[in-house]
Amino acid sequence: MPRLSETAQEERRARILDAAERCFVRAGFHRTTMQDICREAGVSPGALYIWFASKEALIAGIAARNRDEVLTSFAALAAVDDFVAGMRQVLADCILNHPPQKAVLCLEIGAEATRNPAVAETLARFDQTVLQALTDILDKAVREGRIAPTMPTKDLAEAMHVIADGLFWRRAVQKDFDADAAGRVLLALVSAALGPTLPHGHSLTERLQ
Repeated sequence: MPRLSETAQEERRARILDAAERCFVRAGFHRTTMQDICREAGVSPGALYIWFASKEALIAGIAARNRDEVLTSFAALAAVDDFVAGMRQVLADCILNHPPQKAVLCLEIGAEATRNPAVAETLARFDQTVLQALTDILDKAVREGRIAPTMPTKDLAEAMHVIADGLFWRRAVQKDFDADAAGRVLLALVSAALGPTLPHGHSLTERLQ
């Protein structure tokens, strides 16, 4: 059998992760079997186990992919002059523009983390990486004079992470939840704590529209 190219291998890996996400959302972590994921992805068990030896390994792969997406969005925030506008874009990229199924998946992973040490470790690594990246961005913005926070940046980063989790997970459990409206309010609250520097003649309210 000819060896798959690197691109084809990455595509197969991504297809398996996509299939695992759909299965976990549809049936939950415990009711989903590796055979279910094989069928959903259209791959053989041998092909699946080359990449992922267990459902916990699949969760780790999903978390790593989500982490990379968040860090990519953070990179833009670190470079933008308008910090409030940058936060608004991060909010859209990481929460508002994701389908509700993504929120259901994260809720499922969070619940599993309460009783599965391997998943708990995966989630802890994800949180640690995201929090450190956000703290570094806030510190950089302080040094550059783009924000003047009223509390330590580490505390702010943790609060922003908790707020983002709550907003994201609420979309999983409340079908009529207006995430856009809640996002605007939460962004205003966080922005006030950050003390962003605004150009002359522009109000914070205008920046949040």
